[in-house]
Amino acid sequence: MPNTLTGHRAAFHAAAESAREERGTWRRLAVYPTVRGSRTTVGRINHGKADFRPEGSWEAYSAACEDGQAVWARYIGGGPRPAPLPDTMAVRIRYDGEDRGYQGAGVLTVTVSTRCPRCGGPRGWDKVRPYRFAHDGEHITVDAWKNPCGHEDIYAAVLAESRQERRDTPVELIQAAYAAREIGVHASQAANLLSRNGYDDAAALVRGEVKNRGGNCTTLQAVQFLQELGGGC
Repeated sequence: MPNTLTGHRAAFHAAAESAREERGTWRRLAVYPTVRGSRTTVGRINHGKADFRPEGSWEAYSAACEDGQAVWARYIGGGPRPAPLPDTMAVRIRYDGEDRGYQGAGVLTVTVSTRCPRCGGPRGWDKVRPYRFAHDGEHITVDAWKNPCGHEDIYAAVLAESRQERRDTPVELIQAAYAAREIGVHASQAANLLSRNGYDDAAALVRGEVKNRGGNCTTLQAVQFLQELGGGC
């Protein structure tokens, strides 16, 4: 029976070697179930450990993705330093209003992460271009871009993401996800959501409450529990 840990290390080493051969290109090296695990690996990469010597020749970051927390890295040694990857990008998107009558339709400027929400890879933040379209006889200009990872950004999803970026607390994150039916009624889903978004302490508290209740804890009860602790941590 193959050794899973050995296989993981071999795959990680191969990904690092591939990234080294494509200087300046971001590559996804691994996916972890928790933020803690991904950040530990990012620290090792940025400090030049093991496959990433010497220190200063690599850049890495972790980002939420559909499978957990992805670690992306690029080799920057042996030449001029590539342009840094910013944390956010401001883009103009089409806005169709909040009702079926398209009242208030037009253009909104929103700020979102430069990381793809599906795989965690860099978006096409440096290739944003204007795009014109006709609406009710008027020409409106928004922004368009292509992501190097191949995942397409849809304006409605970008708008939802921009609103999610403004959720400052675990409680707000859970409430918004529950209202949008992104998570179900059991508190374990709320805990997993918190973990994916870096709220490890709040996730641990919710899991503890689930255990205290014998497994019978709803998402709304988890919200109330966090609020009682003091504003959702």
